[in-house]
Amino acid sequence: MTAPLIGVSTGFADYGDYLGLAYARPLTRLGALPVVVPYLEHARDRQALLERLDGLILGVGRDLEPHRFGATAHPASTAHSPHRDEVELALAREALEAGVPLLGICRGMQILNVALGGTLHADHSVLPAPADRHPGGDWARWDEVVAAVLSGGEPPAHPSHPIEIAPGSRLAAALGTSAVVNSYHHQSIARLGEGVRAAARAPDGVIEAIEVPGAAALALGVQWELQEDAHAGAPGEAVLRLLLPSVSALAA
Repeated sequence: MTAPLIGVSTGFADYGDYLGLAYARPLTRLGALPVVVPYLEHARDRQALLERLDGLILGVGRDLEPHRFGATAHPASTAHSPHRDEVELALAREALEAGVPLLGICRGMQILNVALGGTLHADHSVLPAPADRHPGGDWARWDEVVAAVLSGGEPPAHPSHPIEIAPGSRLAAALGTSAVVNSYHHQSIARLGEGVRAAARAPDGVIEAIEVPGAAALALGVQWELQEDAHAGAPGEAVLRLLLPSVSALAA
């Protein structure tokens, strides 16, 4: 059978070669063919791309510009990528309309929510206790993660926490009703977008996964760095299999 073609939309400003390996390794192991999606500024080009893709991943990266969801800058905000924001917000909506299976990872989950009219908390520090101490924003540790992938070395222990997963959700079909996930994000979902449901939460109430139940195909976002937990037999791999149902049996 032909390998499913999975578009990976990611940034070009940060993390060096990490982004060229972190998604490609688990996807190719599962029998898919990943391709990097550049910033396609014209709707006709994005439509042509979506007609060829079997799935789309919106990947990790910088904070969205706060004006995209009606907010203002926060001192903890990272640098922004306005060209990427513009393209990915449109691409998320267009993938949903086209029925292309969609998986958002970290920033990608936030893109999915904002594309559907949702909002974000600018930083965990604005949340009520105990969510104001939600683990995240450990960029020094993240640099060690990137270095380990590039060198083939052992990654550091991830900041992590448990999550409770909504029974009956697509995520529960892959992971059951609980899991332990890593936590590098410093922003989180505030108001859910139209048609968006929370599929998992941390014990402090922070939304850790979302789904769009009314979408024609998979529309799932996870807040953790799923690619860091996607080795053979790991929970991240089980989530990727949701994006690749046609090859799941072959990759088992």
